[in-house]
Amino acid sequence: MKLEENFQQLQNHPVNEQLQHNIRMKLDDKKPQEQWNWLGSRLGEFSFVLLLIALGSFLLFTSLQHTQQAASNSIQAIYSYESEDTDQDFRAKPSTNYIGMENVTTASLVFLFENINELPIVSPTSKMYGDYEIIVVYEDGEQRRFEFDSSYLYDVDEKVYYPGFEEMPTAIYSDLFAAHHSKKLPIYLMPPLILGLIGGIAVFYNRRRIELPVNNKSKNVALAIYTVTMLAVFYYVFKIGLLYFPLLLLIILALAYLMWWAIKREVTNPVILRVEKLRIIALVIIVVVFLIWGR
Repeated sequence: MKLEENFQQLQNHPVNEQLQHNIRMKLDDKKPQEQWNWLGSRLGEFSFVLLLIALGSFLLFTSLQHTQQAASNSIQAIYSYESEDTDQDFRAKPSTNYIGMENVTTASLVFLFENINELPIVSPTSKMYGDYEIIVVYEDGEQRRFEFDSSYLYDVDEKVYYPGFEEMPTAIYSDLFAAHHSKKLPIYLMPPLILGLIGGIAVFYNRRRIELPVNNKSKNVALAIYTVTMLAVFYYVFKIGLLYFPLLLLIILALAYLMWWAIKREVTNPVILRVEKLRIIALVIIVVVFLIWGR
C-alpha cells in the first residue's frame, strides 16, 4: 500500500524538463561512435588494387639484375630463356616482361656476339639440346636469334652452327647459368606457405569459435573459375609460349577480386570478412613474389 502511494506522489510531481534534457545529453555522449573501416570500404578496395598494380609495375619495369655495361654501343641488350623442351619452336622474347626471360647483357656475352662472325663454322655431328635460347638486340633495332648448348651455338636466322660453350670461356656459360639460377626462390616453398596460411586461419577460427557458412555457392563458382583459369595459364606457359607478365598480373588481381566478391555475397560477420581479405592479399603477394623470383 505504501508503494502505491509513493508511485501516486511521483505521478503528481511536475515534469522536470531540464533534468530530462541533461539525461538525454549524457546518454547521447555514451553512444558508441561508428568507426570507418578503410580496408572494408570501396575506396579502400580500389586503392588497394591500384597499389598492387603500381607495385607490380615497379617490380616489372625495374631491372631485377645489376648487369654490366655493354662493351660496345652496337649491342643494346641480350636476353636469354632457359629451354627445357628441345622439340619446341624458338620461344624467347626480346624483353624481361615475359615470365622466364632474363637480361644477360654482360661483358663476356657482348664480346661473344660482337665477334660472332669470327667464330669458325662447324657441321653438326650430334643432336643439339638447346639449353638456352638467346636474342641479341642491336642499337639499330636489329634482332638475331641463337640457341646455345654444350655442343653448338646455333644461329636460328642464318641456320649456321658455331662451337658450343664447352669450347668457349667459362664466363660465358657462367653468366647464363647465374642469370637463370642465382637469387631464386625454390618453387617448392610456395605450396607449404599457402597451406600454412590456410591452416593458420583455420586455427584462428577454431580458437575464436567462429562458424563459417556451410554452403557458399558463390565461393564454389569462384573456385571453379579460379581452377580453370590457372590450369589454362600453366598450359599456355609450358605448351604454347612465354606469358606476358602484365597480363598475368591482371589475371591474378581479377581472380583475387572474384574470390573476395564471392565471400562478400555469403558472409556478414565483419571478423570473417577482415580475415578473408587479409588472406587473399597474402595469397596474391606470395604468388607474385614466386612468379618473379621463383624457379
